[in-house]
Amino acid sequence: MFDKNEYLEYLGFSETPDASLATLREIHRKHQIRIPYDSGYCLDKDNPDFDLDAQFETIVLSGRGGICVELNFLFSRLLVELGFDVQVLSASTLFPGGEWGPDIEHMVMRVTIDGEDWLADTGHAGISIMEPLPFSGKTLVQNGIEFRLTRRGEYYVLDYKTLGKDWRDIYRFLPLTRTTADWAGWRDALIAELQGEPRPRRRRRVIDNGQVMLTENLFVSVEDGHERLRLSRDENELEKVVNTYWG
Repeated sequence: MFDKNEYLEYLGFSETPDASLATLREIHRKHQIRIPYDSGYCLDKDNPDFDLDAQFETIVLSGRGGICVELNFLFSRLLVELGFDVQVLSASTLFPGGEWGPDIEHMVMRVTIDGEDWLADTGHAGISIMEPLPFSGKTLVQNGIEFRLTRRGEYYVLDYKTLGKDWRDIYRFLPLTRTTADWAGWRDALIAELQGEPRPRRRRRVIDNGQVMLTENLFVSVEDGHERLRLSRDENELEKVVNTYWG
């Protein structure tokens, strides 16, 4: 059963915080440290209708993690119960080859505080924001990574820059309010699309000085802005990486 107080306690809060920007920053980072992205279970769950109570038990309290729609759906519910003004948005990620995915794919949030809009996202599989980002276009540095929102026509585009590298796109979105109903049938469509095709397991977690990601045996770390890639061909080495960050 979804429980705001239990949720907050799991994230490390001893009391209910106020609906301020400082709280949003703290809870946004803590959520990604405590609850990882993990696609290992995304095709074998029996809760395609976003059973929030079931997801709370298996994804949050068990620490098992989940995928973008699940993580951000739960996080948006927590923010609403804390008194934040939250708008659910859909986003499309940039695929290899430079093609954008469908508009309703990834889930993100716009949180309005004192008249200013902030992007929140605790459920992305790749390099992404660790704290909320202003819609104003201002560049913020988070553990050495630069992030910004730019406008390209009707879309907002999230960009990032690690040390020594150029700006790269992460995803884009329209400022249109969505509900979880917009993702109805999403899981069935995904299963059909991937029928007979291998789907790599993806993991991500925020750490004290950055973030780490694992796609099958490709490990990516960004610590203090330094981006490093390592392909693990040794099973023992790979197991050590998994146990260190997702054990």
